[in-house]
Amino acid sequence: MEEREIKLKPVEKDSLYLKISDSIYNYIRMNNLQPGDKLPSERDMAAMLQTSRNSVREALRILEDRGLIYVKTGSGVFINTPDNGKSVLSVRLTDFTAKELQELQDTLEHKTILNAMVRGTPKQKQELLSLAMDMQEEYQNHIYSHTLDHGFHTKLYEMGGNSVIHQLIDKIRDDRFIRRESAASENNSVWLFTVPEHLKLAEAIIRQDTEAALRAIDAINTHGFSLISEDGGTP
Repeated sequence: MEEREIKLKPVEKDSLYLKISDSIYNYIRMNNLQPGDKLPSERDMAAMLQTSRNSVREALRILEDRGLIYVKTGSGVFINTPDNGKSVLSVRLTDFTAKELQELQDTLEHKTILNAMVRGTPKQKQELLSLAMDMQEEYQNHIYSHTLDHGFHTKLYEMGGNSVIHQLIDKIRDDRFIRRESAASENNSVWLFTVPEHLKLAEAIIRQDTEAALRAIDAINTHGFSLISEDGGTP
C-alpha cells in the first residue's frame, strides 16, 4: 500500500523565516526523510506553505546553517548525512515503555553533559549559550522553534564528542517528536516550558555547575516524555 505523504502547512507572517524553517523541519521528521533524500523544490514548498520562494530560500539557509540540509546547485536540496557514511550499526528496540526509554535518554544526556564540560571549547560553549539566548528571545514573544531547539542540542552533542550517543539520542528525540506531532492536541506552545531550562543548562555548563546542568536537562526530558504519555503515545 502506498504511504500518504504528509503535506507542509501554511504559516503566519510573524517570525516568518524561522516559522517556515520549522515547518520544513517538521516535514522532514514526519515524512521520515533520511540522509541523502531530496526535499521538494523551492517552488513546490512555496506553494504548499502559501508563501514566496524567497521566504523559502531564506528558511532553507537557516536549516543549512544548522547542518540539517545541504544544497547542490542545479540538483536541489538534500538531507545532510551527520556521520559522513562511516561505520554503520542498526539498532531496533522492541517491547519497551516510555519510562524505560526516558531512563536511557537521561543516562545518555548525563554523560553528554559531563563530556561537554570537559571537551567543549570556550567557543563552543559560547555558541551553545547564544543558541539558548536565541530561543529565549523567541520565548519572550511566546514562540517556540523546533529549528533552534534542534540546533541547541546538536551543538551540545558535538561538544560531548561522542557520535554514538549523539545518534542514539537523536533517534529517541525523533521518535518522541513524531509521536507528539501526531497527537490531535499538538501545539508548539506546549514546549515553551523547556526554553528557560535550555538557558539554565548552557549557563551551568559554562560555569562548570554539574548539579544545575543535570537538573536542567532532566526538566527538559521529563516534560517531553510527560507530553507523549498524556496523549497516549507511550510505546
